[in-house]
Order: sequence, then structure tokens, then C-alpha cells
Amino acid sequence: MAKQKQSILASDISRRDFVNGTLIGVGAALLGATAPGHAARQAPVGVLNDPWTGYGGVGDYAASNGNVAAVREAAHLIRDGLTQAMMDDVEDTGEEYDMVIVGGGFSGIGAAYQFHKKYGNAKKCLILENHPVFGGEAKQNEFEVDGYRLYGPQGSNDFGPPDKDEDSLIADIYRETGLPFEYEFVKQDPGKTKVRTPLEHFYGVYWDEERYDTGYFLGNDAKTPWVVNPRADGLARLPWSSDLKAELNRAFADKEEYHSGEDLDRWLDSMSYKELLEGVMGYSPEVTEYFDPILAISMGGVGADVYSAYSAKLLDMPGTNVHYEYDINEDSAYSFPGGNAGIFRHIVKYLIPDCIVGAKSFEEILFNSIDFSALDRRRNSLRIRLNSTAIDIRHAGSTDDAEHVDVTYHQDGKVKRVRAKTVVVSIGGWVARNIVSDMPEAISKAYSQFYHSPILVVNVALRNWRFLDKLGIAAGRWFEGFGRFFAIRRPMDTGDAAQPFDPDKPTVMTFYVPFNNPGLPPEAQGVIGRAELLSKSYADYENEIVDQMTRMFSAYGFDAGKDIAGIVLNRWGHAYISPQPGFHFGKNGQEAPIDTVKKGYGRVRFGHSELSGYMSHTRALNEGSRAAVEAMMQI
Repeated sequence: MAKQKQSILASDISRRDFVNGTLIGVGAALLGATAPGHAARQAPVGVLNDPWTGYGGVGDYAASNGNVAAVREAAHLIRDGLTQAMMDDVEDTGEEYDMVIVGGGFSGIGAAYQFHKKYGNAKKCLILENHPVFGGEAKQNEFEVDGYRLYGPQGSNDFGPPDKDEDSLIADIYRETGLPFEYEFVKQDPGKTKVRTPLEHFYGVYWDEERYDTGYFLGNDAKTPWVVNPRADGLARLPWSSDLKAELNRAFADKEEYHSGEDLDRWLDSMSYKELLEGVMGYSPEVTEYFDPILAISMGGVGADVYSAYSAKLLDMPGTNVHYEYDINEDSAYSFPGGNAGIFRHIVKYLIPDCIVGAKSFEEILFNSIDFSALDRRRNSLRIRLNSTAIDIRHAGSTDDAEHVDVTYHQDGKVKRVRAKTVVVSIGGWVARNIVSDMPEAISKAYSQFYHSPILVVNVALRNWRFLDKLGIAAGRWFEGFGRFFAIRRPMDTGDAAQPFDPDKPTVMTFYVPFNNPGLPPEAQGVIGRAELLSKSYADYENEIVDQMTRMFSAYGFDAGKDIAGIVLNRWGHAYISPQPGFHFGKNGQEAPIDTVKKGYGRVRFGHSELSGYMSHTRALNEGSRAAVEAMMQI
């Protein structure tokens, strides 16, 4: 076996290295450090969770970056069927709730919002959340770098505000929680940089690529390693075949329509996106390969060969009759400093006012500390119980006439049980089908058709981004090595707490890392991706990231030892639903699996964004709300 590279972050950290739960000089920040005193002055202070989870940054989210080791281990108890043995030692808490919501992400908080809208403080609701902080994938990473507080998204990211006058759940949430309908972003000083920079992390690497400055890295051995803004001249500078460039330019233009009629969506759902691209549109497999990573990072997590063409339509992909065009005068999407954590914090502050310290100004909600003691107070009409992994949900008696549901969960090494008049299951199907013990066979069979795939989100805190300014890009794509895409953002204007936008000052570079394994069934693609995601230590990934960045940027002045202030990994083993053909509308006359699950049974309803076939915060809020409305009919 080859000798493993020495990690930048030593794995044998002793207790003496910690100071009040923090570690000085973490990760790549140790590069070039000459003495502990130097590290203390130069490196960000933050939390080291364990050698697998790694550095978590600073602030309230530092112990909850993605699926941390404790969450992974608790989930694997369910996966491995070990929870039944734990049921013999259940502690009945004696608590009874009108509704228990399993899952504290956007779906769960959407259900809680709907519960509060109907009952106010008159009835009681409990959210069980398995992570150390609420939010699901809508959490943030925080860094302290050279006097600046920096933020990056752990997962859930871009958003577009609704129209303030529209009649919708999302607009209602904005109005009630105080979320602004309009946003300002830090003004760009052309004397400091002329790089056209997106306001979030996705649109600059495909959809609005021509609007922002994006580079393609072709490798250090290429005649021209970086091609900046390749679509500006129809890919002419790329060393690809003329046939491939012509095909891609035709796909980018997206002028043709291949099907008409009211059954367009069902027709698209009858085939994979690869079948649409190659069999219907006539493109070569190389075009599919170009789009595979875009599908994987943005929503699907798998290759086009197993991804429903209707799902591709939801992503505004070519050939689906969407004909996406960007507006040069209007940004397509925004991002809060910490991604959609900004939206989630507004909702949870509205439901539990004391849970975020301070008043209700925009900046206070975004940046003030979480008061964890306020989340699970007995007097709350809504309680959020963290580090609580549900392991069993079943009716107390027949599902037809039971008066309550028993919900059993694991917390702090103990197994506990509460009672609920109704339950909303707002967690992914990969868990739901293992813990809902009296689930009807039809729903269980439908859930067996749900496939999920992983994503890795990496936030790299940089002391400066002069190397990007010299290169002339804000986003990049490459075709071999670690990851496939990165982007920095022009920050949202949040007053005195706004992050800087200056190449000589710190920023956060975000990598959305797909795990592409086309050519295999969807389940296998997800399993292989998860195996890779979970098998590597923090040190393994840290070395890969530093190596990749050095290869790409060292020629432009990048020095990892001086420029990287910290690296945080956010591993999401089941980040995306991966809808296969027939997932949305069914096949061979059979009901679509999502419609079967949405029916629920007894006093249990299911509400999660995967039931829309598209993992977004708005769809999660809507699905959680729908499930809560249906469940409340039992109260």
C-alpha cells in the first residue's frame, strides 16, 4: 500500500491543543506557520470536530458542518438494522404533542409554520432534528480571517424573492417573518477589480455563464491551461473538435422544439435526459458528458443516463422547451452570506422569538448568536429538540383507529419516546422507509423507487483572491482532478457586517463537488458516490483541494501556505433525489411513486422536497406545509 501523504491537519490532536473548545492554526492555515504564537496571530480560530469531520470554522455552526461523524454513526444504526435492539430500553418521557415533525430542515419548518398559522400558541408541536443545529442543509460555515467575518453555504443556497403581492405560501412567509423582498449587494469598485462576479454559486458555471467571468481549466499540460469566457467566441479557443463545439453551441442556443402538446411533461418523463439529448436531439455522447456534471451539482447527483428528462426541464436544460435566456439587466438568483440559512433563520426566529439573540432587524437575525437553551423550553408551543435521531414511528394500535402515534428517538446515548396526535415525516425517504414501522406496503414499495445521491460542498476561506483577479475570473470549471466547479460571490450588502469585495481582502471560495458514475443504475451511482464521499478523511480531502488549487492557480500567484486561511467540508450523503424516468408521472399506467407517498396513512403524513422531485427550499417549504395541512385534519 502506498504511503499516505502527510496531512496538513494532524489527526492526533491532543486535548492540550484545545483552548476553550477551539483549536489554533487549523488545516491549511498551518502551512508556513513558524511558531504557535505566529499561528495564533495569523490563522483563524475554530473548532476541530474529529479527524473525519475536520475543521468546522467558528460560530454556532462550527460543530455541525454537513453530516458530521456523530450524525453519520446514528444514521448507520438505522441503516444496519440495529435500532430494534435499542427499543427494549425506551424511556417514556410522558410528553404528548398535537404534532411531532421528524426533521428540522426546510420541510420540517414549513410544516411548523403551517401548524403555527392555524393554531398559534394554542397547541403543541415538537421538531426532532438529528443535527447539532437546526436547518438541515440550510446551514452556514463561518470563518474569522484577518479581522473579517466570512460566511459560506453548507448546502442550500440560491434564492429568488417572490413578488410581494402574490398569494403564495412563500410570499406569506416573507411577509410574516420580515424577509425583505428586495436586496442590495456590495457595490463593485472598478478601480479594485473588473471581474464580473455572480451573486450566488451556480449560474456563473452554466446558465448565465456568458454574463459573468468564467474560466475553463484544461490542465497544466495544455497549450493554453485556462480559457477565459470560452462562450464569448463560440468555444473557438477550446482545443475540442469542431463537431463537438458546433453541437454545444447549438445546445446553448436551444432554439428547436422536439415535442408539442399538453403531454410534454409526461413525454419527457418517459425517457432519460441522455435519451433526449442523443436519441431525440441527435447529439453525440460527448455532449451528454459535458452536461453530466452540471446535472450532478445542481440537482440530480447522477448522470443524464438515468435522470428523467422532465427533471432536466425543471433545471431549464436544453431540449426541454424551456429555452432559458438570461436577462443582462437582472440577476437570476441571489445568495445570503451563509446561503439559505438566512431564510431559515428568519422563519425560526418568527416561530421561536428567543432562539436568536436580539431584536428582529435583518442583520440581527442573520448574524446574532443562537440561544440553544430557548429551543426546547417546556413553555414553548413549538419546541426543537436537537441531536435527536428518530428511530421508530408507529401507531399505538391499528392505523385506522389509533388515537396517537409513538415516536421513538435516540439522544445523548438514550432512547426516548413521545406521543403525538399526528406526525409529519420531513426527512428523506432513505430514512423514512426504515423507521416508519407500520408503513403500508404500497408506500414502502413506492419508496423503494426513490434513489439518492451525494454532494460535497467545500468552503475555502482565502486571505485574498488576487490570483483570480489576475486570471480574470470569478467562477471556473475543469474536467479532471478534484471537483468540477468553483465560484466566489459578490456579497450581499448587510450594513456594517457586509463581507468585503476586494481582491486584496478575504473571501470564501465554494466548491460544489459531484460524484459522477454514469453507465450504472441510479441506485448504484449513488452508492458508489457515497462510498467515496464517506471513505476519505478530512486530511485526504484537504490535500486534494490544496493540490487542485495549486495546479490551477499557482501560475497566477496563488500560494496555499499564505492564501488559504481554512477549509471546511460539508458532506451530504443523500443530498439529492435522483429521479429516474417515470418518477414524476408513473410508468406503464402505474401511479407515480411520489403520488403514492404523498397520500400518507393513518395519522402520519410525509412532506419533503424530494416528493416534488426537485430539492429546493421553496419546494421543501411547500411540501412540509402540504403534509401539515393534511395531518391537522386528524387533530
